[in-house]
Amino acid sequence: MLIHTSILDIKYREVDPKLWLFYSPLMIFLYFDIKMINLLIYIYSLFTVIIVFFAFYKLSFMGGADLFAVLIVSISNAVVHPLFFARLSELGIEPLVIVFYSSLFIIMSGIINLVSNFRHTKGLKFHTRLILAFSARRIRVGQFINSKFLFPLTEIDDNGNEILRMGFSVEEDDSYWREVYKRLVNERKVSLDKYIWVAWGVPVLPFLLAGYIISLVIGLPFS
Repeated sequence: MLIHTSILDIKYREVDPKLWLFYSPLMIFLYFDIKMINLLIYIYSLFTVIIVFFAFYKLSFMGGADLFAVLIVSISNAVVHPLFFARLSELGIEPLVIVFYSSLFIIMSGIINLVSNFRHTKGLKFHTRLILAFSARRIRVGQFINSKFLFPLTEIDDNGNEILRMGFSVEEDDSYWREVYKRLVNERKVSLDKYIWVAWGVPVLPFLLAGYIISLVIGLPFS
């Protein structure tokens, strides 16, 4: 399931809701795991993950597909037996383990991005520099117009005034912004060589897949 939906997330940044209905019968595996888990640990783990991801969804940090994926994976894989640090995973904390390792991968990619881009943020406030360098990158307008799944953090109006925002909504359409910048270029209000800050519409499902694979090998290294 995660392999299939991760491919769709990378290619299209969306997953048809009907596909989650197709995979929802996987949750029946909870029936076979329920006798092996510590119910309190599992309920704590499951509801913590659901609440956190739902909050991220409401704040537009991620899409609804990510919430469905976490729900199905958490219920259908209540118990796993990793090779290392297996104790808590065998008691029902697997949902938290998946999110823990998925978050590590996302943070690691952000740190790599920060190291590459921090030097380009000179002149801005320190906290702004950190946010931009961690979550965005600087590219030319011409590159942005020919891109996919990038969202401008540098907004330019018809008078050439610039505003730098710190994020974008998952409901935004990246094609809309490309058309805006094409028009600004055609009207000679912006140069193709001008640098702007953009953020990538991160496909969360591949990170969930990576976190799930790691959780099958290594549980939480503390208990």
